[in-house]
Amino acid sequence: MAVTVGQILKLGALSQARVLAGARGLDHAVTSVTVGEVPDIAEWLSGGEIVLSTMFALTNDTDRQRDFCRRIMAADASALFVKPKRFVGSFPLDILEIAEKRGFPIVEVPQEVRWTRIMQEAMEVLIDRHASQLEKSQEIHRELLEVVISGGGWSEIASAAARLIEKPVLVLDVSLESLGVSTDFPWPEAELHRLLDRPAVRAQFENLARSPNKLMRLAEEGAPPLFAVPIVVSHSCLGYVGTITERHELDEIEKVALEHAATVAAVEMARDQVRFETEVRLKGDFVDDLIGGRFSSEDSILRRASFLGCDLSHGATVVVADVDEFERTMAERKLSEAEVQRLKARLFSRCTRLVAEVEPSSLVSLKSDRVIVFLTGPSAEDQKAIDRLIDRLQARAREVADLSVSVGVSRFTNDIPGLRKAFEEALAALKVGRKLQGGASVMHFEGVGSYKLLLSIWEHDPEELRSLYLETIDPVERYDRQNDSQLVKTLLTYLGNDENLSKTAGDLYAHRHTIRYRLQKIGDLTGLSVFKSEDKERLSLGLKAGSLLNG
Repeated sequence: MAVTVGQILKLGALSQARVLAGARGLDHAVTSVTVGEVPDIAEWLSGGEIVLSTMFALTNDTDRQRDFCRRIMAADASALFVKPKRFVGSFPLDILEIAEKRGFPIVEVPQEVRWTRIMQEAMEVLIDRHASQLEKSQEIHRELLEVVISGGGWSEIASAAARLIEKPVLVLDVSLESLGVSTDFPWPEAELHRLLDRPAVRAQFENLARSPNKLMRLAEEGAPPLFAVPIVVSHSCLGYVGTITERHELDEIEKVALEHAATVAAVEMARDQVRFETEVRLKGDFVDDLIGGRFSSEDSILRRASFLGCDLSHGATVVVADVDEFERTMAERKLSEAEVQRLKARLFSRCTRLVAEVEPSSLVSLKSDRVIVFLTGPSAEDQKAIDRLIDRLQARAREVADLSVSVGVSRFTNDIPGLRKAFEEALAALKVGRKLQGGASVMHFEGVGSYKLLLSIWEHDPEELRSLYLETIDPVERYDRQNDSQLVKTLLTYLGNDENLSKTAGDLYAHRHTIRYRLQKIGDLTGLSVFKSEDKERLSLGLKAGSLLNG
């Protein structure tokens, strides 16, 4: 705790001192005591001082006395101690009224008390308090550092800081995602994210990040009442440490505790960066070897997977998530390479955390701009569980950096050699989904079907795919446009109903004879009959080719 004006007044030298005005300000913190007998003393103040003055230089000049006092108040001094009787006489009443309104203490000191005695006694108190604070600061730093040395994570750092300041503490990354909170934190982390995920709140944190030596008090209606300090690594703000309190100010020890927590968090973030780079490399090498078939035995690959925290012994489903138009998006945002890497790290961390919540024995790898998930456990065979995971993953990508992510999902495979094929399935599903649905697409391999073959043709020889479309569906589409007919829709419905004329007629609110006439018209236009197996398959491929070409 800082030394206050009220505590200085308890010194023996000031036993007969009298508060003339501003008693509300006796809790002002005192940084030092200085004698101010020159009229421009206010220009030399930095804030927090007790100014001692007889005001002899202002004798018989009431206007200058008023200006002297006003300027000391404006300089953010903590109090003015005066001996007015010898040189000033009665203190100007209007100044006392201003001091009273502002809560600025003006204290009358007996004439016989020497300034040197007050300064000596006050400095002893201040030095003792500074020494005590320094000792407490070192104790705080040691305790927080011990948490990191002993392997504690973000929640342990937050809980240790919370014990020291007796207030809830949270650690956020630079995108305001919670890394950890103390055990006494008043809100669930999901609710905290909702409270912080607002433009006005983000703007205040962004301002703090640009001024990384400051303490911020979050002042936004509906947001948590917190103070925060930045976590700085290599001159960049990578996160924040904050505490929840309804008070308008923190005391010095609380500020010191937050600053030390931020320093320790910076050490942990640096370690996290090393861990992240190592994890990405090891998992990337593992995935390369797995999908490339470069392993001596299934036992060896299972052991490597186990070392990485993944249990592939019962099979897996492969999920590939890719940021849509990543390079163009990064270029438009004019991000530096370091910023791009931090963004990738945040996205990878979120994906890893989300997958771990669903199936802890799964493996998440970052390969180029893609996140590859080998999803294990019961969820790997539950399409609804997979879709819920993908929904959360896409939502988190939007929250982290407003990114659009497309996802491809393989079929489940229960053997190690099948994982290579599963990866190819997920990749094919990703490509087809993007082509058919655009950005933020989700495609399971079961929905790919013959699109996989067509996509391969399109990638290697797009003109061949275009020829297929022109020879099959293009004349039908042109006829529809010219005659406002529904031949293509009829064909799609017919094929989708397993060639059932009655069901197709019912779905299109038409007579069976009308449907048969339309199908025959398609045959006239294309030379392909939907009633012949080979022709029907060619028409079906033509529809899919059109989807890829026009998607």
